[in-house]
Amino acid sequence: MSAKDLLIQLFGLPKGEIIFQDYSCALKGLISKYGRVFVAENHICFYANLAGSKTNLVIKLDDISKLESKNKSDIDITLKDGRIFCFNGFHDKDQVYNLMNALISGQPLSNQQTIQTTTDSARDDDSQIENAEVEIQFLQAGASMDQEMCKFTFSFNLDKFFEFFFADDALVYSIADHRQSEKDTDIQLSKWTPMEDNPAMFQREMKNVIKLTGVPFKDKSRMHKLFTYKKEADKIIYTCTTHTLDVPYGNCFQAEEKWEVSSLEDNKCLLKIFASVVFTKSTMMKGTIMSKTMSGLKEDYEKWINNVKIKLEAMAKSQKSQASNINHEFEDSKKLDDNILNKIMQTNQSQQQKLNTSQSQFYQGRKSELLYLLSIFLLIIIMLIQIGILNKQSQKLENLEQLVLQLQQR
Repeated sequence: MSAKDLLIQLFGLPKGEIIFQDYSCALKGLISKYGRVFVAENHICFYANLAGSKTNLVIKLDDISKLESKNKSDIDITLKDGRIFCFNGFHDKDQVYNLMNALISGQPLSNQQTIQTTTDSARDDDSQIENAEVEIQFLQAGASMDQEMCKFTFSFNLDKFFEFFFADDALVYSIADHRQSEKDTDIQLSKWTPMEDNPAMFQREMKNVIKLTGVPFKDKSRMHKLFTYKKEADKIIYTCTTHTLDVPYGNCFQAEEKWEVSSLEDNKCLLKIFASVVFTKSTMMKGTIMSKTMSGLKEDYEKWINNVKIKLEAMAKSQKSQASNINHEFEDSKKLDDNILNKIMQTNQSQQQKLNTSQSQFYQGRKSELLYLLSIFLLIIIMLIQIGILNKQSQKLENLEQLVLQLQQR
């Protein structure tokens, strides 16, 4: 099956549809999707498959109401139903726009466009099949990541690893920190968001500009990275797909990385990094591209781990210093508390002595008062007793007088 037949089958196009050209680009959205746009006789098609997230978009030319070329990199396609699709990241945006505009408006293609189409059609079948097989296998099955680049053991658990390096607000060394250490510019890193077709997996993207060395007439290049991660009970799978947009043959390949972080005993974790270069187009420079890309990735991992070690050591020293300061502050506070306590105890003793003296004087005064009151009370009791005795004697006399009177009457 030829490349043309594979693409017609992939997009569901009518047999005999002419596919004039394809371009590397991105479909803008909350998370941009980097893939390829195919400009055909009656359709504009886009396909992306990054880390298992597939996008297959087919637009009929008859459904397009407006085609706009915006700023330096965007091409907007507005459909009759109101939907708008924005593409950017083209190597030559004007060339893409002119081809699309000519097909939509029914204008004849330019000589250059006709030559490109004829040249593409004149390729031998083996070359076309090789291109399509590489690209289709990648789109359907993903990249092969069987080359282990390096592995590191960390003395903290899986959750700490994520908080230190992968989280949006990474505590130790984020991907943005690493790119800044490499003097990259225009760094734009989005937040993690759940993937629409797999909510258990999260994704984010980063755009930045890197410095180039050893590339003729180029000293910098735009870079686009798409990250994903998925947490499991004892493992985190983190992937990165990288497109280097402005290097020679940059539209022919992409770098694929997988970071596998596993839990170990003793509250530790192990990081293994796998990498590969995936070719979306056939090129004679395949060996050179693969060699330079893999060596560049290895060098980048070495820089990353060295910077991580420096950050972790600085963090450990800071924590020890803080602990030492806390101990000193505690000792100083303890001494101060002891001095204050001694002063308080001395003051309390003095106050207690004064209180004891005052209480002694008070008790002596109260004792005299009580004795005086007690003597008065006793006198009152004696008087009451005497009064009672007198009353009894008086009663007896009255009774005796009454008895005498009764005897006299008789």
